[in-house]
Amino acid sequence: MSIVEPNFAYRRGNVSDRLQMWIDGVGGYMLLLADRINVGQAMASAQVDIPVMGDISRRHAAIKRSGDEYIVEPLSEVRLNDQWIEGPSLLKHRDVITLGRGVKMQFTQTHPLSTSAVLKIVSRHRTEPACDGVVLLADSLLMGPKSNNHIVCSKWQQDVVVYRQGSKLLLKSKTPLFQSDSTQPATSIKIGEAVQGEEVSFCLEPLGRA
Repeated sequence: MSIVEPNFAYRRGNVSDRLQMWIDGVGGYMLLLADRINVGQAMASAQVDIPVMGDISRRHAAIKRSGDEYIVEPLSEVRLNDQWIEGPSLLKHRDVITLGRGVKMQFTQTHPLSTSAVLKIVSRHRTEPACDGVVLLADSLLMGPKSNNHIVCSKWQQDVVVYRQGSKLLLKSKTPLFQSDSTQPATSIKIGEAVQGEEVSFCLEPLGRA
């Protein structure tokens, strides 16, 4: 079942397929929920999932999730670990994808219990809006002090797990997390409202396409 809403709009409490996560004291991350995403130049007419400020094509490459594997499909010139590829190629942990002449993105799958992955631009380029990484959210997102978490939050004392269930994003943590003025611990995320705890503070906002 698709959780993409018409025109990528959202209603409070529901999930779009493209979100921005702001984590206090850590940074900003793009969360993509679709099974196939497009990477291309950051321009209004491109309508891509990962818009990059760089000399690349409007739609330069696609990344597809198939089960617990990810495949990169070149739509223009793409190198994988400095080797030109002409067709769909399997991605492995720490592979580097080069788009055009110099936009480099590293693919990582850090946690053995999650099929989610993270893309980070390792060249001088940036996404629009700028972010510290792009999470390809399959089943779960792990945040916390451990080095193999998708997002490392070094000052936190605990892990926080965001996971998908139907059309909702749910929360797991050892200590209570709250949203709005509720005195009841939050178990699901309301888009646009901060999630807060003793040391944890983050918010998810919807993103349209660039």
